[in-house]
Amino acid sequence: MLYGSMPQLDALRTETILSRLVGPCRVEWARTDGSDVPMVGGVARWGDHEIAMVALNAPVREDVLARTIGVSPMPDEQRVRLMSHRAAIRLLYMRGSSKPVEQLMALYQVATALISQGGLGILNERAALAQPTELLIEYLPIEPGETPPIHLWVGVVTLNLAEDEPHERYLMRTYGMEQFGLPDLGTYMDDRSTADSVYHMLLNLCLYVVEGGSAMQIGPGHRADFNGSTFLFTAPDQAGVEFSSPNRLLMLIEV
Repeated sequence: MLYGSMPQLDALRTETILSRLVGPCRVEWARTDGSDVPMVGGVARWGDHEIAMVALNAPVREDVLARTIGVSPMPDEQRVRLMSHRAAIRLLYMRGSSKPVEQLMALYQVATALISQGGLGILNERAALAQPTELLIEYLPIEPGETPPIHLWVGVVTLNLAEDEPHERYLMRTYGMEQFGLPDLGTYMDDRSTADSVYHMLLNLCLYVVEGGSAMQIGPGHRADFNGSTFLFTAPDQAGVEFSSPNRLLMLIEV
């Protein structure tokens, strides 16, 4: 979570908001006034979940901002505001569930409680994604039993590959699927006007894959039947940073 300045670390207020989402919980900060110190630690606990909170009286590193706020779609004025932040609270999942989806939902439940206290927005370094507070209203808060809002965790960018191509071709791909223990997914487009529909197809297919979990086979040559279409997973036909991923990238071909 990004802030214009170090917020008042109000454990009781955060606990009150969080309890509406998760039930009985406990929030603690090592100190309540972090305005004159570089870092303050805290913890949020409920059920089996334990999440560490680290309040930093300094902006996020420039390289992190470049690959999150810098590439995430948003109005320019919101991008400038996020880039101008002066403090942040970082969340780390410590213990509880072994399921990546449950861990991420728990992190965003704490984020909901914190961002409502003067936050400018949220960035997810592992998903190359950032969202201003105004754009989070559609997804937060996350209620128990809801469909995971994969839009919060998977960043999608479009790259023009026309330089070495006989015709324009664009790559749309995900970043951050390793958070679910899965490969990232990508597909080619020949027409930028289809970007919106391809974006939603890719995110919905990601959700389908996430919910399928270990029951699905995902690798080159495997197929997925989704929304009346069949998609073939293939290895990328090119190399380079655009095709790299911590847990590999698979390309999708509709067959």
